[in-house]
Amino acid sequence: MPALPSDPDIEQALKEARVAEHLHEWCEAACIYQELIGRQAGDAPLILRAANAFWLSDQPEEALALYRRVSLLLPDSPAPFMGMGNCLRDLNRFEAADRAFRTSRGLGDGPEVSCNHASVLIGLEAYDEAFALAERRFELPGREPAPEGGVAAAVAGAPQLRVRTEQGLGDGLQFLRWIPPLQEQAARRGQSVVMEVEPCLVALLREGLAWLPHPPRVETRADDEGEERVNPGDGGVVVSLLSLPAALGGAPCPHSPGPDGRGAYLRELAAGPTDARWNRPPRIGLTWASGRKLADGFTRREYRKRTLPERALLRLVEGLVARGCEPVLLQQGEDRRMADPVLQLFGGAIDPEGDFLATARVVAGTDLVITVDTAMAHLAGAMGHPAWVLLPFSADPRWLRERQDSPWYPSLRLFRQGLERDWMVVVETVLRALERWRPDSQPLPSA
Repeated sequence: MPALPSDPDIEQALKEARVAEHLHEWCEAACIYQELIGRQAGDAPLILRAANAFWLSDQPEEALALYRRVSLLLPDSPAPFMGMGNCLRDLNRFEAADRAFRTSRGLGDGPEVSCNHASVLIGLEAYDEAFALAERRFELPGREPAPEGGVAAAVAGAPQLRVRTEQGLGDGLQFLRWIPPLQEQAARRGQSVVMEVEPCLVALLREGLAWLPHPPRVETRADDEGEERVNPGDGGVVVSLLSLPAALGGAPCPHSPGPDGRGAYLRELAAGPTDARWNRPPRIGLTWASGRKLADGFTRREYRKRTLPERALLRLVEGLVARGCEPVLLQQGEDRRMADPVLQLFGGAIDPEGDFLATARVVAGTDLVITVDTAMAHLAGAMGHPAWVLLPFSADPRWLRERQDSPWYPSLRLFRQGLERDWMVVVETVLRALERWRPDSQPLPSA
C-alpha cells in the first residue's frame, strides 16, 4: 500500500489510528481515518484504511461507501472490489457480492479473494463452484500445500486416506457429513480411512460414526507442522476434511437422512442418566456465546456479532423458567460466567472439562437446544437433535438468507436478527415460539 503524505498532524493521527488497530479498537481507528479523509479527500490509501476499519468494526454500510470511493480512484486494484464483496455479503446482498468478487478476481486473482468469494457462492447454493474455489486456501501464506494432483486424485488413488480436520470445531462437525460417502467409496476401492481430529472429538466420532458399515479409525490429530503429507510406511495421503466436498460433490446432504429423517450422521449417542419425560419439565439446553477467538480483527468481530449480550441472555433464561422449562447450561469457556446472576435457575450443566462425547450425552438428554452460531449448533444438527439457532443479521452465508430451515440440518430452526440487529427482539420471538412448542414435536414449519 503506498505511503501517505508526510505532515506532522497527519502522522500523529495515523500513529493513534495504528495504536487503536493494534488494540482492536476498530471503531476508534475508523473515526480517526474518517476525520483525516476530510483533509485528504483524494488519498486512496487513507480511504482504503478507513474502509477496512469500518468493516472490522461491523459497520458494513459505511465501509461499502468508502470501498466504492476507492474503486473510482484505483479502478485497476482488486482490493476495493474485494472489500465491496465482503460488505455486500454482510448486508445479505449475495448476488451483488458475487459480482464484486468476480471483478476483484479479474483484476488480481489471489487466494484471499477466492476464499471470500467461495463463502458467498455457498450462500447462493452454488456448492460445487464454491468448494472448488475454496481449495485455493492452500495457497495462503503459512499453509501446507494441497495434495499433489488435487484432492480428487488423492481421494481416488491413495491406499490409505488420512482425513484431517482444520479451522473451527463447528466446521469439522459440519463437514463430517462427507465421511459416510467417502467410506462407501473407500470400501469399494479397498482403501482404509483414518481420521485425525482434535482430542475433544475423538471419543465422539468413534461412537457417533460406529453405525457405518466400515467406520474410520479415529486418532488424535498430529500437531507437528512439519509432518510429511505422505507417510512412506503405509502410503497414506493426508487430505483435509474440508476438502471432501470438492472431491465428492458439494450438496449439503450427501448421505441418507437416517431413519428419523432428521439427517443425523452422528448416531446412536445415548443420553446420560435422565428422568422420564413425563416426570419432569421440558429441558432446554442453552449456548449463548460463539467461540472466543480474539487473535485478529475479523475473529473478534465475529465473536461479538454472534454472542448474546448479558441482558438478552438473562431475559431468555428467565423467560424459559416462566414458561415451565428447565434450562440446561451447555456453554463452554469463559463465557459461562455470563449466566452467574441466574445460575440457580439452571437444572443441569455440561462438565466444563468434558469432551464432546460427554457434551453430546447431555444434549441427547434435552428436549430442545437453543444456541447461537457456534459448534453447539453443528453438534445438535449432526445428531439430528431439535435445536433453534439464533443468528445475527449478517449471518454466515452457509445459513442462507431469510429461511427458517437449513438444508444442512433438517432438525434445526433458524431465528434471525432483523435490520435493527437487536438480540432482544430475537429472544422475544423465541419465547413466543416456545408457547406453541411441545417436546417431541418436529421443528415448527417456516412462517
